[in-house]
Amino acid sequence: MTIGQAATGSLGAGRVRSGVDRVRSLFLVFVNPGAALKGALADTSPAFALAVSGAAFGLLFLQTGLDLLRADQPTLPLLGLTGPLGVASLCLIGVLYGTFGVALLGAVAFAITRPLGATLALGPTVRAIALGYSPALVYALFGVMANLLLGWNTAVAFGVTGMLWALGPTIATLRTMLAGRTGLSVILATVLGGFMLAGWAFLGT
Repeated sequence: MTIGQAATGSLGAGRVRSGVDRVRSLFLVFVNPGAALKGALADTSPAFALAVSGAAFGLLFLQTGLDLLRADQPTLPLLGLTGPLGVASLCLIGVLYGTFGVALLGAVAFAITRPLGATLALGPTVRAIALGYSPALVYALFGVMANLLLGWNTAVAFGVTGMLWALGPTIATLRTMLAGRTGLSVILATVLGGFMLAGWAFLGT
């Protein structure tokens, strides 16, 4: 084996380990969101973090479109899109909403908590809020499988439930930012999460 081949193999193994670590971090958020998010912030890029939230909302909107399609209801009547094209368009809207909407949500969380004594910078705040949607992504993945394989309507049972699970990591993030003030963290997380769900209800249903 040449030096170049060894280096390439080492690089490939490193990428595999990195990918496995990222997937593991998604599931660790379920068990210990505070510790998982704290560890993930050290080596997680903003692009990956926002990809998590974007995929979570994209799959939520996809489930919504599939449910509407099964019920013979228009998926995007305002744009005149129905059928599979409407479902695909709704999924794309979800990805954009989950990416840019959550980035904005992180910025709002930063702006609200900064005067309250939070010391976390804007970038890490956005990353932490976005990674908090890891449970929503896992729920959404199972929801899409149940929707396609079993024919269930899953937007509420899996999609919205996953979004509610995301409140836990958001509370943990805000509690860390606010030096352990749990009550305030719960209130802020509920309000911020409510805004995201209201946006889904407006755009996707």
